[in-house]
Amino acid sequence: MTGGTYQAGMLIVSLGFWDSLCAISMGGMGLDYLLESITLGVFLIAGSLEWLNRDTLLILFAVSLIGLIILSSILYAYRKQRKRQQEINKSLSEGARNLSYLNDDIHRFIGVVSHDLRSPLNSITAISELLAMDADQLPPKEIEEYAGNIHDLTMRINNLVSNMMDANKIELGEVKIKPEPISPEKTVTDVFNALKILGDKKSIKTILRIDDNLPLVVADQEALSRVLENLINNAYKFSHPDSSVTIKVEHLSAEQKVRISIGDEGPGFTEEDRKNMYNKFSKLSASPTGGEKTTGLGLYIVQKLVHRMDGRIELESEPGSGSVFSIYLKSA
Repeated sequence: MTGGTYQAGMLIVSLGFWDSLCAISMGGMGLDYLLESITLGVFLIAGSLEWLNRDTLLILFAVSLIGLIILSSILYAYRKQRKRQQEINKSLSEGARNLSYLNDDIHRFIGVVSHDLRSPLNSITAISELLAMDADQLPPKEIEEYAGNIHDLTMRINNLVSNMMDANKIELGEVKIKPEPISPEKTVTDVFNALKILGDKKSIKTILRIDDNLPLVVADQEALSRVLENLINNAYKFSHPDSSVTIKVEHLSAEQKVRISIGDEGPGFTEEDRKNMYNKFSKLSASPTGGEKTTGLGLYIVQKLVHRMDGRIELESEPGSGSVFSIYLKSA
């Protein structure tokens, strides 16, 4: 018990110290190994010194214990700092990823503004100049036709701008939903009356069927109107001339819900369309049949608003056989 044991203890402490420093410098958890090495080394050293009595051994043990407590505190602080650094790195990584998504959205918004808004604005400018120059020479019928064109173009611009603003508010969490009992019959009728002209211009027959004695539904008046505007507008936009669009409002008494459905005879949705149709700026396989513009924001807004009202949206569709979007809202 002698010099060999003493030297072995010192060797273990030394190796443990240097190995631990190397591990820590490389980002590892070397302090665990250092604590084990010091503990083993101290007991080997203590066992090799014959002059140690019981009291001295207790003192050495107490000193070693204090040292272990101090080292344990250092280890805890190190681990805590390391975890905090990892969280910061993760947060920075997520921030960079979000900035990348935001940058993509900005470019897409710019594309919408520069392309989809410029065309109708140019048309309005041209018609306005014509009316300003030759209004006194134009027959009333032609003036009425030009006025109708301006109305259609401004409605198109309004729809594009509204969708862009709605999408931005949803992203920023600024959409305020105030669920309250409202009349589904009145809301559907008001939106239908405002948009029916879009179907009339394409000779699309619109069928409106509303159940009698409908209960009120729990929804936000403005949000539900925006949902219906997008769905009805899409039905007209993707329907062929001389086809039909059917709007139904039904009371599902067994489920205590009201179902509002908008069906068309358009191209329908493919399986690939179904995967992407609620994504922002999604471009689907079908194209508007009358040269209308689409931003790829309508269905994204519809789904977000329906969910915010604790509702449900479903799609029934087969490629080439039209589609039916149904919204389910709770009865009040």
